Amino acid sequence: MNIELADYDPAWPGLFERERDRVLGVLPGAVLEHVGSTSVPGLCAKPVVDLLLVVPDAGDEGSYVPALEAVGYRVVVREDDWHHHRILKGPDTNINLHVFPRGCAQVRRHLLFRDWLRASERDRELYAGAKRALAAREWERVQDYAAAKNEVVLEILERAYVEWRLPSDDVEFVTETPVRAGQVVLEEYNAEWPRWYAVQEARIRAALGSAVLRLEHVGSTSVPGLAAKPLIDVLLVVADSNDEDAYVPALVAAGYYLRLREHGWYEHRLLRDSDPDVNLHVFSPACEEVDRMLVFRDRLRAHAGDRAEYERVKRELAGRSWERVQDYADAKTRVVERIVLRALA
Repeated sequence: MNIELADYDPAWPGLFERERDRVLGVLPGAVLEHVGSTSVPGLCAKPVVDLLLVVPDAGDEGSYVPALEAVGYRVVVREDDWHHHRILKGPDTNINLHVFPRGCAQVRRHLLFRDWLRASERDRELYAGAKRALAAREWERVQDYAAAKNEVVLEILERAYVEWRLPSDDVEFVTETPVRAGQVVLEEYNAEWPRWYAVQEARIRAALGSAVLRLEHVGSTSVPGLAAKPLIDVLLVVADSNDEDAYVPALVAAGYYLRLREHGWYEHRLLRDSDPDVNLHVFSPACEEVDRMLVFRDRLRAHAGDRAEYERVKRELAGRSWERVQDYADAKTRVVERIVLRALA
């Protein structure tokens, strides 16, 4: 089959606005965005208007599908093993309505790609050129054409993600600790690391009880076979990370201390202990960074090639001298984002 690309049509934003009124008329307060190529002025596209709808739980169809069916939408795709993604078709225009749950990393991926292409003429032209070259081929399925675009999409997204940075003044240091300089020392994977995490898990659950909504071992020590600094990264989800009274005093009593707050980065809190070295990351539910941390961990656990690539970069960077350990962590950003994006593709 052939892929038919159309030049950008100024009518596409109007079609989105019409559908926006239709969807929000039955789902007031929902988050709905125009995404995909038809959302980028000047970009050629298949004449299909892609919409992104964010709901609390995409798998709970009863909370949104009947309302959409009442105005002519119908479910055509269910992917329970991929973020509970749903696709609905529109009633009278070629519409793909993509539904994802709140906190899913796919949401920012779609929005960042759109916004980056709107702002970057160079990458917009790169993407258009790749699309036209691929559209000139014969394809058995439209999905094969979409998959073939992944290479250029990941290249563009990698640049976009690396450009995104949290402003330094959004970091509030609560407890100052000595700046550790010099080389980063990596150790071969230690089969004791999961046990170290289990000790921390028991400690946190004893301190917080039912306030723990989710607790996970993340970071390099959570990936069997991966060299790492002997630092246990723990991911804790509580009802509201900004409500420190609900969890910080109990964790301090258990021996942790509050290191920093990042109000502009999902209200992240970092607590630490040094025997052994522990970073305790605290977030609220439905937070994209929770999804990204787990996606990264699971990708490294399942894909030896990505694990080897990550370790190779870590060893190369660890061979350098750093003014701060955080500088080493920042230098890993590109490879981390590359692997996360592969996992989200």
